[in-house]
Amino acid sequence: MKALFPHSNLSLLPATLATALMLATGANAAETGRVCAVRSADALQAELLSVYRSDADFSAFAGLSSSKGFDEMFDSADLLFAAIQRGRCQAVVTDGATAAALSTALGREGLSHEAHDLRGREALIDTLVKQQGFSSRAGFEFARSVTPALSTDDVRYLDRYGVRDAGAFNAGLSRMKASGYSSQRTTSALLAFLDDEKIGATSGKSAVAVQQARAERARAEAATARRAELAEFPYVAFISCGMGGGHIVTAACFGDTDLEVRNGSTYGLYKIYSLDQAGVETGRGLMIKLRRSFSIRAQNSDDTLVLGVEVQDAATREVLFQQQAGQFRTVRVAR
Repeated sequence: MKALFPHSNLSLLPATLATALMLATGANAAETGRVCAVRSADALQAELLSVYRSDADFSAFAGLSSSKGFDEMFDSADLLFAAIQRGRCQAVVTDGATAAALSTALGREGLSHEAHDLRGREALIDTLVKQQGFSSRAGFEFARSVTPALSTDDVRYLDRYGVRDAGAFNAGLSRMKASGYSSQRTTSALLAFLDDEKIGATSGKSAVAVQQARAERARAEAATARRAELAEFPYVAFISCGMGGGHIVTAACFGDTDLEVRNGSTYGLYKIYSLDQAGVETGRGLMIKLRRSFSIRAQNSDDTLVLGVEVQDAATREVLFQQQAGQFRTVRVAR
């Protein structure tokens, strides 16, 4: 087995490293070579190991695909070394201290080894910053300084409001909560608050006042839309199919029959495969919004399930018509 740690390079490293250095050990193997690592409890350290693993220079050196991750992760260097001895790992990516320990052990076992380029933690972080799309190291560090971590879009949007570090981020959350705007400690809630705060600043209003005004407009618009809908569709029908008074699925009652609906000036004859064109399937049945003038004819084809037709006043939900039918029986209703 050929490993990747030369004693000549590692002897220059101090026993304890102030910054983690990514190294690789293993055979300069074919595409089938397995790449291993020691599992890290530090999320950033784990990402940096992956950055080193995906580096094109390392992949070319080891003869491996740069797009492939680790084949196996181990909980300790001892377990990793045991796997190397059994031939389960031909390449290893780890930190400098672990690399030095592995090099000593490999030398003791008489296993030759070479080292790939030693890359420092800072250089790997810079690579990670670029890979994840951050425009700056400061933005990356800000993203990792809060919980949960921010996305690149979060950092970019927050920057528009002058929020560029954890202090400003937490201050914004505290200001939002104290104002009564929202009790959610989420980035989306904070962005909404900051936007309303900025809008309110131009007119002397608080973020809460802007929020309340927008909610009132939304309620007014919803009420207007509801009135318009009720004016066009004052009734609603539910075509159900089930047993014991419950609904299962409307289509089950129309295997060999059809549903005929005249809705104002609109007419449709619907088979099992086109029922979704007549209305929307709900937990109560196929819901059809009806105009002031309508007629419905529905015939049940199932020998077990019960077909039901119910018409309600769309505004008051008062039941105006209700009838059920067994196999090959027909329900008709018109207004």
